[in-house]
Amino acid sequence: MFAIFLVLIAVGFGVDNKEFFDQVAIDRAKGAEWHYVGKSPLDPTAKSLPLQCWTNEVDEVSVPCGEPYIYYKLKMPENETSNSTSN
Repeated sequence: MFAIFLVLIAVGFGVDNKEFFDQVAIDRAKGAEWHYVGKSPLDPTAKSLPLQCWTNEVDEVSVPCGEPYIYYKLKMPENETSNSTSN
């Protein structure tokens, strides 16, 4: 029974975030890689799965206790400059 619950949670997570996972697949196919950026504010131009702390100090109802943040960002590799010169 618990295993079924976990599967349903995983499926629900995947369905709710399909747009994010589709974009990640496209970007990874183009060569993008995950980079650790530390606790950073959200980039409004990038798709993300943000983290946010929650507390239940207000009438025992969960409320956010800070702004959403990320730890990893999908980035395209920087172009390496060539040391060779063209004729």
